[in-house]
Amino acid sequence: MAQRFHAERAAEHGQRFEQLLDEHSQVLYLLDDAAALRGLARRVREETGAHIGLAGPVEAEQVLVLRQWNGTWATGLHDLHVPMGLGLGGLAAAERRPVWVADYCASELITHDFDVPISADGIKTMLAVPMVRAGRVQGVVYAAMREVSYFGGRQLDAAVNLADTGGLALQTASAARRQREQAAAAERRRIAAELHDSVGARLFHIGAELRDLRTHARESSELLDRLASLEDQLAETASAFRDSVHALDHDEPTGDLAAALTRDCAAFQRRTGTSAQAVQIGQVPDCGGHRTRVLLAAAREALLNVEKHAGARSVLISAIALDGGIAISVADDGKGWSEPAGNGIGLRTTADRLAELGGTLSVVANEDGGLTVRIWIPLP
Repeated sequence: MAQRFHAERAAEHGQRFEQLLDEHSQVLYLLDDAAALRGLARRVREETGAHIGLAGPVEAEQVLVLRQWNGTWATGLHDLHVPMGLGLGGLAAAERRPVWVADYCASELITHDFDVPISADGIKTMLAVPMVRAGRVQGVVYAAMREVSYFGGRQLDAAVNLADTGGLALQTASAARRQREQAAAAERRRIAAELHDSVGARLFHIGAELRDLRTHARESSELLDRLASLEDQLAETASAFRDSVHALDHDEPTGDLAAALTRDCAAFQRRTGTSAQAVQIGQVPDCGGHRTRVLLAAAREALLNVEKHAGARSVLISAIALDGGIAISVADDGKGWSEPAGNGIGLRTTADRLAELGGTLSVVANEDGGLTVRIWIPLP
C-alpha cells in the first residue's frame, strides 16, 4: 500500500514538473524571439506531419528572414532573405493569408527566386502562414513536404494556430526588448550623471590644485617638470573620462553591425587623424540586439586601445560569419601595446562580457607589426 502511495506521489510530482517546464517554455517564448521561432519551426513540423518546419520574422526594410529551421538537409534556406511578394512566404506575408502549393518549383502562383535552395532540400509541397498581430505581419511560419502532397483542414488549422501563437510571441518579445533597451539606456544615463558629479568634479579639483602648485614651484625645475607631466596625464584622463560619459549618455546607433562599425571608424578617424576602415566579408547574419551591442562594445574597446597605445597609421576592422558565429578583427599597424594595455581592465571586462554569451577575445601580434584584436561570438 505504501509503495503504491509513493508511486502515485512520484507520478503527480513528475506531471507537475512537466507542467512547470511547459509554463517556463511559454514564458521564454514570450520574452525571447529566437526561442519562439525555434519552437515554432519544431512544432509546425510535429503538428502538421511535415518533413520541414521553418519560421522567420519580418525584419528591417520589410524583408522576411528565415531564422529558424527544423528538418532541413541543406543550408540554402538558413537565414534566407525573402522580400515581400517573392516566393511563397513573401506572397503569404504580402497578402496576409495562408498560401500553399502542391509542387513548389512547378507552381504558377508564386515567383521562383528561391527554387535553388528549395530544390536542394527536396521540397515539393509547401505551406506558408503569416504571423499577424495588431495589424502587422510579424513573420511567417512554413511547413514543407519532400513529396507532392496535400495539406488538409486539420493541418492548416494547426499551422494557423501556431502562427497566431508566434505572432503574439514576437510582438511580446519585441516589446520586452524595447523595455530592456530603455532600462539599459536609463541606467547608462544615471551612471553618466553620477560620474559627472563625482569623478568629474574630482578631476577638476585635482587639476586646479596642480595649477596652483605650479605657480608656487618656480624655483625647482625638476618639480616643474613633474607637475607638467602630471598635468598632461590628467588631461588625457579627463579626455578619456569625457568620452566614457558621452558614450554612456547616448543610446546605441540604429542600423546593422556593418553600418555601426563604419560609423565608429569614421568617428575614430575624425578624432585621431588615423585612417580607419570597416569591411564586411560576405553576408553577416543578424545576431540580435544584445549580441550586436556586445560586439560593438568590444570593437570600440579595441579601437580605444589603438588610440591610446598603438601609435598606428591605419586601422582595419573586418566582420565575417565564422564557425557558427560572427567574428570581428581590429588590426592596426602600430608599435604594439604595452603589457598593461593588453591586459587592462577594459579588455578584461570586454572578454568577460563575451564569455557570458559563449564568445572569446584574443590579442595577437601581426607579422608585419602592430596587433590584431580578434572577437568572436556565437549566433543564438
